[in-house]
Amino acid sequence: MESTTFGDWVSTFTTSLSDLLSRIGAFIPNLIGAALIILVGWLIGIALGAFVDRLLRTVGLQRVFEKAKIEQILKNAEVKMDTSALLGAMVKWVIMIVAFISASDTLQLPQVSEFLNKILAYIPNVTAAIGILLVGAIVAHFIGNVVKATIKATKLGMADFATLVTRWSIWTFSILAAMYQLQVATGLIQTLFIGVVALIAIAGGLAFGLGGQDAAKDLVNRLKKQIQ
Repeated sequence: MESTTFGDWVSTFTTSLSDLLSRIGAFIPNLIGAALIILVGWLIGIALGAFVDRLLRTVGLQRVFEKAKIEQILKNAEVKMDTSALLGAMVKWVIMIVAFISASDTLQLPQVSEFLNKILAYIPNVTAAIGILLVGAIVAHFIGNVVKATIKATKLGMADFATLVTRWSIWTFSILAAMYQLQVATGLIQTLFIGVVALIAIAGGLAFGLGGQDAAKDLVNRLKKQIQ
C-alpha cells in the first residue's frame, strides 16, 4: 500500500514537472518574440522621434515656437526639452505603446493590451489639445504684436496693457478648448466658456454705457484723424 502511494506521488510529481517544463518551453518563444517586438519598436520610435524633431527644426517651426514664448513656458515648467524635442519624444512613445501592445498580445496578456489600447485611443485627444495650445500661443503672440503696433501707430496709449489683455484672452480660450478636447469636466468647461464670453460682453457694455462714451468718442475721432 505504501509503495503504491509513493508511486502515485512520484507519478503526480513527474506529470506536474513535465507540464511545467512544457509550459516554459511554449512560453520562451513568445517571450523572445515579445522582447524582439519591443526592441524593434524602440529602435523605430527613436528613429521617427529624431526625424520629427529634425523636420520641425528644418522647416523653421522651432523658431516660431521660440518667438511665441512657448519655450519660456516649458522652462518655467522645468521641462528639459524644447518644443521640437518634446513632440519628437511623443512620437517615439506612441510607437513604443504600439510595440508594447503587440508584445502583450504575443504574451497573451489581454488585460495589459486592453489598458494600453485605451491609452493609445486617448492619444489623439492629447495631440489635438497640444496642437490647440501651440496654435493658440502662436496666434496670441501674432495678434498681440498687431494690437501693440496698431495702438502705438495711432498714439492712443496703453499699448502694453491692451497687448497683455489680448494675449491672455486668446490663451484663456485656447486652454479651455484644450481641456474640452481632453474631456476634462466638459460641462464645467462649457460653463466657463460661456461665462468668459458673457463677462467680456457685459464689461464692454458697461464700459461704454456707464462712462465710456466720451472715451469712445475720443477714440473714434483720433482714428478718423489718423485715417485722414
